[in-house]
Amino acid sequence: MKAWPYLLAATIILGGIIHISAVLIWPGFVMDRLVTGIDEQAGLGVIAHAPRATSESRTVVRPSPDLIYSICAFDVSKAPLRISAPVPKDTYFSLSMFGDNSDNFFVVNDTQLLKDSVEVILVQNEDQAGALGGAPIVVAPSDRGVVLFRTLIQSEDRFEELDAIRQQATCEVM
Repeated sequence: MKAWPYLLAATIILGGIIHISAVLIWPGFVMDRLVTGIDEQAGLGVIAHAPRATSESRTVVRPSPDLIYSICAFDVSKAPLRISAPVPKDTYFSLSMFGDNSDNFFVVNDTQLLKDSVEVILVQNEDQAGALGGAPIVVAPSDRGVVLFRTLIQSEDRFEELDAIRQQATCEVM
């Protein structure tokens, strides 16, 4: 009897196990390193304004030189987080939130906002939300994750103005 069918079956099974393990484990590993790195540099619940992206930049995965980024790592197991930012006029702006498995669970951009600022409160669960008022509530699917702000630089003439506006964004532990 030939051994190749058994080797082929073993290879397919091993490949499947490795693939499933990578899909389930890798995103959490990457996000844990990202959150830990931000925590060590800036702290949890503190916004960090990344320098302008270059070909060497890797603070954000696949950064665009046409965007300026700000990032905030969070841990809502300790306390809710109030997130706010002015929205610059006549350019793209977005606020995105990612859980500890790298899933995007919330996003809003400039075309969806009716005013010139955005404010939300990020909580661990619905129980925390009941005691808070004011801004819209977003429930995080995990205790830890990141909030990412993006602003499009349509013209180099506007870079200083847009950079000054993004510096006003906040992530505050409540």
